[in-house]
Amino acid sequence: MNIKFIIMQILKNNIRVQIERAALKLFAARGFDCTTMAEIAAMAGISTGNMYRYHGNKEELLYALIHESFVEKCLQMLRQKIDLAMGMNVKQIAASREFRKSNAALLKFILDNRQKLLILLRGCSGTRWHNFRTVAQQTVIEKAGDYFAGIQTRSDARPDPVLLTGIYENLITVTITILGSEGSRKDCRQSLIGLMKYHQSGLAALC
Repeated sequence: MNIKFIIMQILKNNIRVQIERAALKLFAARGFDCTTMAEIAAMAGISTGNMYRYHGNKEELLYALIHESFVEKCLQMLRQKIDLAMGMNVKQIAASREFRKSNAALLKFILDNRQKLLILLRGCSGTRWHNFRTVAQQTVIEKAGDYFAGIQTRSDARPDPVLLTGIYENLITVTITILGSEGSRKDCRQSLIGLMKYHQSGLAALC
């Protein structure tokens, strides 16, 4: 194989990596909607014209960063976490080894994919993922509704859809704030653990 060709391919791959790293950083920091191709090119250290040789537009670049399989995995992990809690009260959940393992796996997934999740949750207008936050929120609300319907709760405390919507809207909003902070991975982890404990305590009051 031609050595010159190999070198050119390596250089192209390196530029592609630079572009995608820059896009991931800017989309997470400023939001997909507020980031331009020119800004991504500048951070990647290439011309805007050269940028379009790798990705035809911003949406195409987003799909190179966040695949459909990743989006489905996010929703699947949310569903699985609540499925594990089905039929258990809050004390039983806290004592469940499987539920703790699920929590740990979800926490690791969030931390490992902090930037991608931030991009999705903040919104990507005009793309396939434009309503990710709404879909994620509705998925959790429906599952939470099934959970409360399946356990014995005080009739006056059983949450209605309006209450559940408020609870999970707030949960997602705070999650975005934590993910978007400038704290380290350790700081982010501690904040998310605190949020999980706060959320579980709130749910316990409804049971």
